Amino acid sequence: MITPSFPAPSEARPFEPSRFRSLAAAAAAFFFLNTLMSVEISHAHVRWGSLLRLSPECLILLLAMVVLARPGRRLRPVVRVLLTAALTFLKLFETADRLVPMIFNRDFNLFMDSQRLPDLILLFWLTRPPEQVLLGVGVTVAAIAAFAWGVGRALQRLHQDLIHGMPAPFRRRRLVTAAGVSASLLAAACLQPGILGPAVLPRVAAEARFILNLSDIRAKHDSITEKAMERARQTGADLKRLARASVLLVVVESYGMSAFSDPRHAPTVLPAVETAEAELQAAGFAMCSAYLTAPTFGGGSWLSHATLASGIRIDSQIGYDLLLRSRLQPLAGYFNRAGRRTVCVMPGTFWPWPEGRFYQFAQTFIAPDIGYRGPAFGFAPMPDQFVLDWVARRILRAEPAPLFIEIVLTGSHAAFDIQAPIVGDWDQIGDGSIFYTLPPQTYPFGWTELSEASPAYSAAIAQEIRLLQEFIRRFVNGADLVIIVGDHQPPVELIGHDQPWSVPVHVVSGTPDFIREFMRRGYTPGLVPMQPQPHPGLETLFWDLVAGFSSVSENAGSGS
Repeated sequence: MITPSFPAPSEARPFEPSRFRSLAAAAAAFFFLNTLMSVEISHAHVRWGSLLRLSPECLILLLAMVVLARPGRRLRPVVRVLLTAALTFLKLFETADRLVPMIFNRDFNLFMDSQRLPDLILLFWLTRPPEQVLLGVGVTVAAIAAFAWGVGRALQRLHQDLIHGMPAPFRRRRLVTAAGVSASLLAAACLQPGILGPAVLPRVAAEARFILNLSDIRAKHDSITEKAMERARQTGADLKRLARASVLLVVVESYGMSAFSDPRHAPTVLPAVETAEAELQAAGFAMCSAYLTAPTFGGGSWLSHATLASGIRIDSQIGYDLLLRSRLQPLAGYFNRAGRRTVCVMPGTFWPWPEGRFYQFAQTFIAPDIGYRGPAFGFAPMPDQFVLDWVARRILRAEPAPLFIEIVLTGSHAAFDIQAPIVGDWDQIGDGSIFYTLPPQTYPFGWTELSEASPAYSAAIAQEIRLLQEFIRRFVNGADLVIIVGDHQPPVELIGHDQPWSVPVHVVSGTPDFIREFMRRGYTPGLVPMQPQPHPGLETLFWDLVAGFSSVSENAGSGS
């Protein structure tokens, strides 16, 4: 008879509580990492439900560590730094990928949007007190540094405790262990789909493909540019039908279709527009209007300016950069060749504007050139009333020759919470110091509460309409042509995602033939646009001017 043998008590494997403590510490480190990667913050508020979801990227990291963990080996500093940098980048990418659609109603583009970060900081510098901006930048940098430090420490602890706490059989069968963990997590995700948060890596891969495909994108853009140049060569571009009339192109910031279509805005904007229409008709002006589809939404005004200047829809930063390097003739170039003095007035620009070489204005005035001596109002470094008065005094009255003037008005720029007052007597505006004596109109919200900005936005647009009506009636010759156009819709947070990208365009002149030409192209009488959707692109305004007011000849004009 064989008697079974049992190990002596002294041979039994002793209980090792330190191994379990290590596994618990590894689990804590993993969930700390997962919390950092999965947390969502919207409008300065934490979405607490996001903390209950598992980050796919953290799960991939955990499985990789299970497979690669080897007893006696520490996590090399260079590997820890690279992993920390990668996870920090993924978090910053995920944050931007969530915020950009909320503001601009489009997907985040790493290549293009990363180049606009200095502009974003400048925007806040111009619209917020400097100490708030410096505090915000400091807090952001500190938060990123703290995030990276926490990630690095958690990675080191996870690697160390995972090796120490994993039983020897599991260490020897790392692939089997990883497969088991993967299967368990996959089963959990199938049983509870909401347990996994959105993956960031597929979006990063898509952005990488975009960057690697830049040559094809450039080739496509070059083809579009060549077609526009060929169209220009086949179009009469002498602008003879304008005779000696000056053309004023006025671009109004954030003036979108929602000013008319949104029931929160129309009750304020429509009466102002109807009053302006009646006043201008009484002064002998005729007018028509339309909706055109802007290439951008909620921001990115320079894309709309480039579209207006080129006759090509410029809806990306790479398209903008390529346009500036192209041989395409911009709108001001045609007016130069037609014998007009071309002037651009940009009160929101403070520094030299090298892009101006492409736009070919004979003279460009930026904020330091205008000589304003009053206070700033939010984003606007000077009131639009001062800008319009300055244009009337310094350009319209001083230059008898036909003009082409582009004026960029900034008073309706987000965040809409500080708006300049109106000076009743334009003769008292002078150098603008009078605005120190008049209180601004303020609203109790800021960038993080734009959903509450409807009253302020409506008031800003109504004020722009009133100022433009008075400017035209006071200073514009009835024979001239005035075109007023919005650059894009206001931010998504204000009007919502499911809105068209359309902007209003108004044409005002005392010359009926000018108005008839635009109405022949689909514009409707008056200052309230009536076109049904879909609306033509903003680039059509370029061709409405160049082709509509020139003599047609196959060889006239030049696209280069």
